[in-house]
Amino acid sequence: MRRYARRILERHAPGIFETIRAIRNRQYFHRQFSSLQSEVRENLFPSTTPITVQKGPFHGMRYFDEPIWGSITPKWLGSYESELHEVITEAHSIPYDTIIDIGSAEGYYAVGLALLQQRARIFAFDTDFISRGQTRRLGRLNGVEQRLHLGSRCRHEDINRLSSGRTLVVCDIEGGEADLLNPTLATGLLQSDIIVEVHEDNETSRSVEALLTARFQASHRIIRIAAEGRLFWMQQQEALEKRLGRTLLLRAMDERRSKGNAWLWMRCP
Repeated sequence: MRRYARRILERHAPGIFETIRAIRNRQYFHRQFSSLQSEVRENLFPSTTPITVQKGPFHGMRYFDEPIWGSITPKWLGSYESELHEVITEAHSIPYDTIIDIGSAEGYYAVGLALLQQRARIFAFDTDFISRGQTRRLGRLNGVEQRLHLGSRCRHEDINRLSSGRTLVVCDIEGGEADLLNPTLATGLLQSDIIVEVHEDNETSRSVEALLTARFQASHRIIRIAAEGRLFWMQQQEALEKRLGRTLLLRAMDERRSKGNAWLWMRCP
C-alpha cells in the first residue's frame, strides 16, 4: 500500500513527492554519517580551521559541514570519484563557455568546475530543493555565485537552450540518463563534451551504457572509466593518513557505492 501511494504521489504531485523525499533522505544521511563527519572534522579541521578540499582537482575549494546526499567526507578529502580526476584535469585545459551539471547535489562539481573555468557560465540542476540551497551557499562560499544558475528538473529543451559555445555536460541522475541524453531531442548534446555516470553493474545499467554508446559513437570519442578501490589513492596520502589514522581515513573515503559503477567520458572531436 505504501509503495502504491508513493507511485501515485510521484506521478500526480511530483513537487510534494520531491520535498518529502529530500527531507527524509537528509534525516537518513544524518543518522548514517553525522558521527563520522564530526570525527573527521575534529581531526582534519580543528577549532576554527576553514573546511577545504584537501586533494584532487578541486584542492582548496571551501566547503561546509552539513548533511548532504551521501557522505561528505570523501569530498573534504578530495578522494571523491577519484576515477574522474584525470578527466577533470583534461577538462580544465579546455576553455568551456558553458557547463551544465545535471544532478548537481550540493554543488561539488558545479562549484569546483566554476573555480577551474573562470569564464564559463555554470548551470546546475537538481530536483532536490535542499541540494539547490546548498549549491547556492557553496557558490557563495567560493565567490562564484554570480556565474552559478540553478534549476530543478533539466529537460531536453533546457540543454538546447543553454548549450552555447564550447559546452561541457556533467550528468548523474540515478538512471534517468537514458531518457535525457537523447541527441535526437537534445541536439545540443552533439556539440557538447559529456561526463555521464552509469550506475549499478546489472542488466539494466549495461543496456543504458550500450544505448548511450550507440547514440554518441558517431559524434564523440568515448572512453569508459570503471569504478575502482581507494587503496592506491590512499597510499599516496601519507600526510592525511598521519592526521586521521589508517582506520578513520578508510572510513572517511568510503563512498558507499557499488563496484559496478562506471562513467563515460564522451568528447567531441
